Amino acid sequence: MSRVKKLTTSKKTKTKGATILYIFVAAMFVSTAISLFKSNYSQLVLKLIGFVMLLGSAKLIDMGLANEQKYNSSKIAYAPKMKYKLFGYILLGVAIFYLNFLVGKIGLVYSLINATIAFVGALMYYGQDPFKDKLPSEDGINYEKLIKELQEAQEKLDSIKKDEEEIKDYALKTAIQEAVGKAQDIIDAIKEDPKDRRVARKFMVIYLDGIKDVISQYKSIDKELLDSSFRERLIELLDSATQRFENDLNRLKSNEIFDLDVQIDSLKKQLK
Repeated sequence: MSRVKKLTTSKKTKTKGATILYIFVAAMFVSTAISLFKSNYSQLVLKLIGFVMLLGSAKLIDMGLANEQKYNSSKIAYAPKMKYKLFGYILLGVAIFYLNFLVGKIGLVYSLINATIAFVGALMYYGQDPFKDKLPSEDGINYEKLIKELQEAQEKLDSIKKDEEEIKDYALKTAIQEAVGKAQDIIDAIKEDPKDRRVARKFMVIYLDGIKDVISQYKSIDKELLDSSFRERLIELLDSATQRFENDLNRLKSNEIFDLDVQIDSLKKQLK
């Protein structure tokens, strides 16, 4: 198999977070609380509505920033369908207009100007939501199919992590966490360079399905009746798999051409 050109790398960006907005939310909360203590219930209701709108706008922008960070950290990705940041900017503008016009009794024109400034300022500071899909056309790879496969793999991995949280056995829990960590590294490596997508995908699917089945079997067994040898074999299997995957991951990252079919068949038999 010949090498293919790696996708242009992009550094992970640290999300800004809506910290500034949460400062305004906190100030609005204090103002609302003061109205409560003063028993000014009409102002309390009005300010409470404004508080909820400000908090909602901050939450939406935070969600948009989180989606943007995932998008920027991946070389192949769909642009987020839900434009959370845009909705957050709109809600922020509405909240500022509401607080100025109805709560602060400021004139209509000035309220609209302040709302517009809030909308534009947030847009300039946090930027737009990603709108362009990252689907390179080179290398003859079906990136739409690859993204779907990676999403399915990530869902399986998240399911394994959730099951692992219910396991109390420390040694087994640690072994699963290490194996899951290598699985995540493999998914990330495929995103970095999908040149061996066919082989790596087969490896990834069987690996995740196998680990998931083993954990499900363990959870279904009455722990009081559990044979200690089964637990030991399971930990040994996970440790062995983790080391094997670490070696193969290094080959994958170094762009070496390798065949996992033999190892896959072996692992598949062990995980039954």
